[in-house]
Amino acid sequence: MNLFIICFISAALLYVLTLPFVGKRARKKEEPVKPNYSGWEASAIAYNRTHGLPDDAI
Repeated sequence: MNLFIICFISAALLYVLTLPFVGKRARKKEEPVKPNYSGWEASAIAYNRTHGLPDDAI
């Protein structure tokens, strides 16, 4: 019974430690936004996104 507990705890610990390297969060990449807007519109949309506003709130 003690061996079972040790193996179970070891497996759970190994699982938790490998999640950051194997899980979905490890594979997430943020793609840069390439807007089709010109000059001031692109900077206004970038400003709106950093402050949590919708894109068309120029």
